[in-house]
Amino acid sequence: MGLVGALIHLILAIHYGYGIHVYLFGLHPPEEFLKHRVPFGGPFKYLTFWDMLVQFAYFTLAFINDIAGSNTAIYKNQTKLQRLRDFAFSTVVFACGVFVTVSFWGIYAVDRNLIFPPIFDSWFPCWLNHNIHTTPLVGVSLELYMVPHSFPKRQTGLFAVASFYLTYLVWVCYIAYASGHWVYPILAHLPVGGRVVFISLMSVLASLFYLLGEGMNNRIWGTQIKAHKMD
Repeated sequence: MGLVGALIHLILAIHYGYGIHVYLFGLHPPEEFLKHRVPFGGPFKYLTFWDMLVQFAYFTLAFINDIAGSNTAIYKNQTKLQRLRDFAFSTVVFACGVFVTVSFWGIYAVDRNLIFPPIFDSWFPCWLNHNIHTTPLVGVSLELYMVPHSFPKRQTGLFAVASFYLTYLVWVCYIAYASGHWVYPILAHLPVGGRVVFISLMSVLASLFYLLGEGMNNRIWGTQIKAHKMD
């Protein structure tokens, strides 16, 4: 991977870091929007912000590993830093990154009012929208093709993904209970039964993305990883 990979990791870390800074301190929503905004939870009520933090932390970790860790498919030769990098990517980072991009643009294509109403266009920069909702898929796809990752046992990986999303869903439900408002307009439009179905489908989709990452990693790097495991 070498210098090019390290440079890409650094660029993505800076990209996300700057996006987080602008998201937190550089946006100035109109009063009309603030009147209807749910202040409870701040930016931490959005999965997209969670994902920004996850992606920023990951690519920062990956860059540090490029400098001070290892990049080998031979498990016994891997540093703890690389093992942490691989576990993070194979579970939360890949699945969350793909989920955010696919779910956001999928709902946006059906009815943008359910996820990103037109009122956002006047004060939410287009580049920041893509920073948050498009770059995750691009970033994790590049990472998957650039670097071989050791995935954990499937049940361990699925448990990690499920734990992450369950934590977020409990948080979203608590916000709705405490504030009387749902974080996402689509949940406010659905009846109780519809919310259960929607959340269940999203949970299944997140699990499928983990399996997708595992399958693609094996398809791209499987022969190399298996060969090294035999050494």
